[in-house]
Order: sequence, then C-alpha cells, then structure tokens
Amino acid sequence: MYLLLIFLTFIVGIAIATVSFKAKKESLYYLLLSTGTMMFFLGIYMAVPK
Repeated sequence: MYLLLIFLTFIVGIAIATVSFKAKKESLYYLLLSTGTMMFFLGIYMAVPK
C-alpha cells in the first residue's frame, strides 16, 4: 500500500509537470511546474527509508 502511494506521487508529479508545458500563461506554467517538481521530490522523500 505504501509503495503504491509512493508510485502514485511520482506519477502525479510527472503528470503535473508535463501538463505545465501546455499552459498558455507563464505564471500558470511556473505554478504547475513547481507543483509537479515538489510532488516528484515528495515521492523520493517518501521512498527513502528514514
């Protein structure tokens, strides 16, 4: 279950970052790209054992 959550976090982060490239407004582009990047690194943070 935990691994599924990590995997989904990676996928959502990559998807949000990918959608940002189609954004028309520059502010929306940076907002989506930063959100996707944060989700991606959150997945890495969750995957690394504490």
